[in-house]
Amino acid sequence: MTNKNNVLSNLRVLYVEDEEATKYEMIKLLKRRIGKLYTAENGVEGIEAFKENNPHIVITDLKMPIMDGLEMIRNIRKMGYTSSIIITSALSDTETIIEAVEVGIVKYVVKPINPMELIHTMEKVGREIFKNKMKETVIEDNILLSKEEKLIIEKKIKSEVAHFIKVHSGKGPKDVQVFIEGDVLEIKAFNTLTNLEQHLISNNRNHSMVEYNRRLFYLEGINGLEERVKEILKNQVKVIDIIIDCRRDIDRLTFSIL
Repeated sequence: MTNKNNVLSNLRVLYVEDEEATKYEMIKLLKRRIGKLYTAENGVEGIEAFKENNPHIVITDLKMPIMDGLEMIRNIRKMGYTSSIIITSALSDTETIIEAVEVGIVKYVVKPINPMELIHTMEKVGREIFKNKMKETVIEDNILLSKEEKLIIEKKIKSEVAHFIKVHSGKGPKDVQVFIEGDVLEIKAFNTLTNLEQHLISNNRNHSMVEYNRRLFYLEGINGLEERVKEILKNQVKVIDIIIDCRRDIDRLTFSIL
């Protein structure tokens, strides 16, 4: 069955904070416990990080430069996202708390942050996410993988994907990110464009053509890649989405774990 540590290790968390001392200590705390941690220093950066990574939980300060936490949350909600949000702030006035509740938060943590209170809140939120929004993932008889198990499996998949791209295109990616979330496996490959493709997209009219051809590149070899991923996971997998963004030089593959 699931346990609290395994739930945390399967979460993606976005932490938005501008205060250096607080941010440093919190990043150390969170990195030891959760699956993926993304950070930002203000609301504008937070929105971009949110759109890019679609985290399960957002932890954000209220008072920040450029855009504060409440305004960032309003923008996230306007985009239709329903992720759980935890507010951290030195403020404790009733008006601010009411306003934060109105934009949709699950917890208001007053600074200085009690680490165990925050961890307990994330565990509770995480269990609800896996219970209500996601199917359970069974890999080698485990419902949810521990952080160590996930890292080993994700590293193996990362190596296979990098090898696949290099062998079939002649150019390996600069980086590959792999994340297992419930019954979904997401892979991002960065800087995969060949010299020819980079030359072609120097003309904006060729972007669609390059993206179409790169998608075909994956589709033609997808059976072999699915088979290699299946051997690592010891579960059947099937690609459900391939998104190519040649402007940012990112290939994103999404697999369903069957």
